[in-house]
Amino acid sequence: MRKFLLLSAALAASALLPQVRAGGTTGYTGGFYYFTYYTGSGTTSISGSNGNFQGNWTAGVTDSLVGKGWNPGSIRNIGYNMGYVSGSWHSGGAYGWAPYPNVEWYITDYGSNSGTFMGTVNSDGGTYNVYKGTQGGGPQYKDSRTVSQSIAQNHTITMSNHVNFWKAHLGSFGTIRETVFMVEAFSGPGSCNATVW
Repeated sequence: MRKFLLLSAALAASALLPQVRAGGTTGYTGGFYYFTYYTGSGTTSISGSNGNFQGNWTAGVTDSLVGKGWNPGSIRNIGYNMGYVSGSWHSGGAYGWAPYPNVEWYITDYGSNSGTFMGTVNSDGGTYNVYKGTQGGGPQYKDSRTVSQSIAQNHTITMSNHVNFWKAHLGSFGTIRETVFMVEAFSGPGSCNATVW
């Protein structure tokens, strides 16, 4: 009976693999940290040297992140140039994790986010709506610029303005594991080119 149950569980798990498949890469180039993460039947790839990166995600992805920045991360001013983003994509901006407690955060300059509305942050010449959600057993902070930045311009994200709001209104923030500029997509195909500093 035990073997039967284990075999049944294994068969059930294998039947789910196409839906739960996940992959990704991490590494360093020219002093910058890069990463990809993706789920679904597609893939996400990254190339480029130093602070520049080209990201590509294929049809079949259900969640795709590609970006470059710093690990270990910090509260910093993130300079970037979004060369282009095309195809199927959802949002672009700063992203990272702050474990202990487990916090995921977004500062979105392109696209949008949603959740429980918590207020606004005025920063870097724009207004961001602040939303709170949950992810990985902890809070998720999702600031979304009300008017998207223009493509192919040099911009700055002053991260401290956002972190100060999160701490004051939403609680503790934790130790930052990574600080990156990234593009997220929920379907494909698509591609992007950006440079961070």
